[in-house]
Amino acid sequence: MHRHVSAPARFFSQLPNDIIRHPRLSAHAVRLLAWQLSLPEGADEPLWRTAERAGIGKVAFQHAKRQLRAEGYLFEWRRQDADGRWQTVQLLTNVPLSPDEAREHAASARDVPAVARPVARPASRSAVRPAGTAPAAGGPTRRSAAPQPLETPVGNTSHPPAPTSSHAGHRIGAASHHHAAEALLLSLARSGPHLALPPRKARHWAPLAARWLERGIGADDIRTALTAGLEHARSPLGALRWRLEHALPEPAPAVAAVPPDPGSTPLPRVSRMRECAGPHTQPLLFVPVGDEERCPACRTDGAAAAAAAPSSGSGLTAFRAARRALAVPPTST
Repeated sequence: MHRHVSAPARFFSQLPNDIIRHPRLSAHAVRLLAWQLSLPEGADEPLWRTAERAGIGKVAFQHAKRQLRAEGYLFEWRRQDADGRWQTVQLLTNVPLSPDEAREHAASARDVPAVARPVARPASRSAVRPAGTAPAAGGPTRRSAAPQPLETPVGNTSHPPAPTSSHAGHRIGAASHHHAAEALLLSLARSGPHLALPPRKARHWAPLAARWLERGIGADDIRTALTAGLEHARSPLGALRWRLEHALPEPAPAVAAVPPDPGSTPLPRVSRMRECAGPHTQPLLFVPVGDEERCPACRTDGAAAAAAAPSSGSGLTAFRAARRALAVPPTST
């Protein structure tokens, strides 16, 4: 096979043949490592961004990272910045390094503190080396059993619940108000871009907004009181800070609870009911208007029956009197 190689005059990188011909690194792993080593000095590009630019998928990217970590070309640490946020620091090398050597290089570059601990990653079988020391002698031993109590305990011997302190409850409540106040300040940006707060400033102003929540004021009322008319202010955030400090409403006066008057308590409706004296299969309760003893249905049925019954009153008496008047008296002979 014939080969033709032209030495580039510009824009090139030197890559060891050990990386190009590595038997345990896939093409994606070699491409990631070569891409990162070709970046200019001071470039801060994470590996996931390199994988996107190189067209490497998520599964292939994770597989390539595992290979680079196993062969000693990639190291990762977790560190905490001044704001308390955790970050992942990565170190890529063109030669395999041990964890101690990688930590020394990172500490000298001031990227990772000297006490930082590498992220625990499962190593591949090819990177595991046998230990040089002999295993400890001796066989396995049984665990020693605890001694039995001399006397049978009386009563409930389970662990009692941990006593809750009022100070601990106060701290929990203050922390919840602080988080709710920070979220409230960040949500003010929905009212307009002039009220968009950076997260760090919202965290610093959260204690001021927490006082509003401790007064029992609703989130919508707080948002209205803080943002009303700020769209025309010269410095909206400055006016917002002034309102947080000086526009806090006074707490409402405590109103003493008045005990209820026993005489003013309304009686239940069933206490005013009466059992109907009419013919019912089961007892029927109704609310009387006066002194009636029958329900409205029984009174209505009784009135209808009385109107339909024949009367033996003045009409029959008048008929008999008319008949007697018309009768011819008998004559004597």
